[in-house]
Amino acid sequence: MRNLLLVGMVGGVLYLGAKLFGAKRLSDKSVVRTLNPRVAKVNLQGITLATDIMVDNPTNSSVQVTKPVIKLSSKGHYLASSVPQKGLISIAPIGQTSLGTTTIDIPWGSLTPLISNLVGKIPQLIKAKSFDLKALGIPMEYSYSMYVNNLFYESEPTVLS
Repeated sequence: MRNLLLVGMVGGVLYLGAKLFGAKRLSDKSVVRTLNPRVAKVNLQGITLATDIMVDNPTNSSVQVTKPVIKLSSKGHYLASSVPQKGLISIAPIGQTSLGTTTIDIPWGSLTPLISNLVGKIPQLIKAKSFDLKALGIPMEYSYSMYVNNLFYESEPTVLS
């Protein structure tokens, strides 16, 4: 009975180790990219940013990932994050997958400590037909968190371009 228990424990440790190694290998080699970050909407509540998300899987095994939760910040000051979504997405080996478009609502209250004259710009921004992120004059960075094969992964902040 002891030998059976020992074999079961060793097998469990090896299985968990393989999953951890696979997730670590993917997180070190995978690329989560935001493409075409843009201002989707401006209203009295705040600014809605939209960005397309692509994930590369350069490993030789398929993986299951969740849609990442993207967190925006500016000089370490938290601005907003996307809403977490349920569901798993399978990424083929040596493949690239689009995870669709993610929107992030940034309330005006989160932006006002960063730019003192932003309050005066709100009416102009709402009336403007279109403008890009540079019109805000706020340097932004993003980080993301997601599950890769049921293991949690969080990235380092990257400048939003």
